Amino acid sequence: LLAAPLREMVFSRLEEGGEEPVVTFPDDYPNSVRHFLLIGFLGMFIGAIVFFYMGISRKVNTITHVLTFFIAAVAACAYYAMWAGLGVEYKTTDTTPRVIFWARYLDWIVTTPLILVDLALLSRADTPTIISLVGNDVLMVICGLIGALTVAPYKYMWWVAGLIFFIVVIIQLLQRLNNAEGYGGDALKGLSWLTIICWIVYPIVWIVGSEGTGALGLSQEVGIITITDLIAKIGFGFYLLANVDSPEAESVPLNQSSQQYV
Repeated sequence: LLAAPLREMVFSRLEEGGEEPVVTFPDDYPNSVRHFLLIGFLGMFIGAIVFFYMGISRKVNTITHVLTFFIAAVAACAYYAMWAGLGVEYKTTDTTPRVIFWARYLDWIVTTPLILVDLALLSRADTPTIISLVGNDVLMVICGLIGALTVAPYKYMWWVAGLIFFIVVIIQLLQRLNNAEGYGGDALKGLSWLTIICWIVYPIVWIVGSEGTGALGLSQEVGIITITDLIAKIGFGFYLLANVDSPEAESVPLNQSSQQYV
C-alpha cells in the first residue's frame, strides 16, 4: 500500500480530475520517507568519511579499508539520489500504484559484492570462491530489480529466482568462508552472520512491500530498508575494521580448503 499521505493525494486528484494524477518526486514523498532517506544519506556519508580517514591514517592502507569506504560512499550517493527524487519510479502498471526505488538495486549491485569480497579477503578465500560469491550475488540483485519493474504474477517468479541465488550465497558463506584453518576467526563468523541476518530482511520486505504485495506501507518499507542498510554497511564496516588490523595479511597463504566445496 502507498503511504497514507501519498495515497490520499492520489485519490483526491482522481476525484477532482478523473484522470491519473501526475506524481513527481521528491515533492510527493511523505515526510517520513524523505526523513528516512536523509538519515540513510547522512549515515552513509559520515561512515564513508570515517572509513576513508581510518584508511589514510594507517602507515599502509589496505584493500579492506578501501572496499569498506567504497561500500559506504556508493550507498551515500544512492540515498542522496533517492532523497532528491532520482532513481525512483511511480509504477502504475501493477494492480495498484507503487513507488519503486530502483536506485536501491544500483547500490546493491555494487555494494553487496564488495561486502562479500571483504569477507572473502578476511577468510583468505581463493579466486573461484570470490567469483562464485559475487556472480550469485549479482544475479540475485538483478532478479530482484527485474521483478520490481514487472507486474504480477511474473514478478513473483523473479523473486523466487533471486531467493534461490540468495540461498546459494548463504551456503557459500557458511561452508566456504568459515574455514577449517581458522582464517578470520570469530570476526569472520560474526560478520558472516551479521550479513546473513541483515540480508534476510531484504527479500521479506520485497515480498510485502511495494515490489511485491504492497501490504507494507511505504514509510515502513523505507524505514526498515534504511535501518537494515545502515547496519549491513556501516555497522559491518566498523565491526570489520575494529576487529581486523593485519598489515601482514598479504603474506598469508590462500585458504585452500575452500576448494573442497567446488
